[in-house]
Amino acid sequence: MGSILEDIIYKRTEYSENCTRTLAASRLSRTGIYCNGSFDLFVCWPHSPVGNVSVPCPSYLPWIEEGTSKQAHRECTSSGHWRTADNSTEVWRDQTECINPHYFKSQEDNMFLQSVLRIVSVVGYTLSLSSLTLAVFILAVLRKLHCTRNYIHINLFVSFIMRAVAVITKEIILYIKFTNLPSDEDGWKEYSSSVISVVCKASQVSMHYFVGGNFFWLLVEAIFLHTSLFTAVLTKRRLLKHYLVIGWGTPLLFVVPWTVAKVLYENQACWSIKRMWIWWIIKGPITLSVLVSTSLNSTLVGHRSIERS
Repeated sequence: MGSILEDIIYKRTEYSENCTRTLAASRLSRTGIYCNGSFDLFVCWPHSPVGNVSVPCPSYLPWIEEGTSKQAHRECTSSGHWRTADNSTEVWRDQTECINPHYFKSQEDNMFLQSVLRIVSVVGYTLSLSSLTLAVFILAVLRKLHCTRNYIHINLFVSFIMRAVAVITKEIILYIKFTNLPSDEDGWKEYSSSVISVVCKASQVSMHYFVGGNFFWLLVEAIFLHTSLFTAVLTKRRLLKHYLVIGWGTPLLFVVPWTVAKVLYENQACWSIKRMWIWWIIKGPITLSVLVSTSLNSTLVGHRSIERS
């Protein structure tokens, strides 16, 4: 539901801006009696001559398909003013064709389940954060446990800790974002460009970086075991610097391009997944790391099986 709302807000902002530009350009060519056009917070009404005025339903509504014949209606009176509703100063508008009260019914039915799953997810990440923090503390404090293998474990645990922090932060930001919605037009205009949106995007970048760190530190684990078994001549401590580059440096090679692609092509709301080719900038390298790790682990299992036989 949050993703749908973000999309509607973004498209509505574009719709409003296009309306303002169009009205400003067409005003100079108008002569005679006409009603001033405007964006009435729902539909863009053009500068219109006297009579009934019909315009297409706003395109930002998710249930309005391109090329639809559905319209909203107003009436421009002979005095050059929009007709008002009976016993009211509000401008009359017929938007019946543009309304679909049942469009979100399926999402509303699933909202409780989604809320429960999000809570369970946050609780799970919190427990993971606590246990991993304790594990890192023990490995760091006990000097007898200081070795290259455990240094790799520490970095792997830290990557999972930071992932949990990023996910929990994102959930808190989204909760604040969607439970404190604006109540006026100025608020909606600032909503999509507010500080909370910038922080939300930053949390997305952080989360994807640390998820990448998870997989590449798992790859380092596999490389370390493979190196220990097949190339024992090399000094393990000297390899630690290379492992640090692989575990923390490699995710930057795809998270940075993904961020740039998001800014250029999908700079909307909190950067939810829309174009799959952008998502594959991150998914591709992670999938490759999983395949390499699986291959190395399979080699180790095969080698141990041969030794036992």
